[in-house]
Amino acid sequence: MKAHKHAALMLQYAQDAAETDSPWERWEFEVKSGVWCNLSEHPAWLENKNYRRKPQVIRVGRHEFPKPISEALEIGMKYWFITFSEDLGEFAPFRVPWNGDKVDKAYLDSRVIHLTESAAQAHADVLNAICQGDVE
Repeated sequence: MKAHKHAALMLQYAQDAAETDSPWERWEFEVKSGVWCNLSEHPAWLENKNYRRKPQVIRVGRHEFPKPISEALEIGMKYWFITFSEDLGEFAPFRVPWNGDKVDKAYLDSRVIHLTESAAQAHADVLNAICQGDVE
């Protein structure tokens, strides 16, 4: 017997349902290629639809940014990390390949790695706002 296409996601959804009485608020479905919409009720788990848990965000006052990755990447995979740029005088994202070395692991442990430039820039923008006293 073959498992349901969405079996792994259903399990994750069940875990969310154990934590909240409105688990659908944490989920989205794909209406067309690359366009995701919020769920307003329990998913139907249709085989011809894609579902996903919403990307998690970290909120600091009125600011938010995507949660950095927390798992090691494959060797050679490109990623973005946040660091303070002395040239720019602010936090900024930089792109490098994952080598699995001490530097990569230090960035991973520091929670400053993102897979997209936009996520990394949002993280840097929040850090820069905090450094300028914008913490509301």
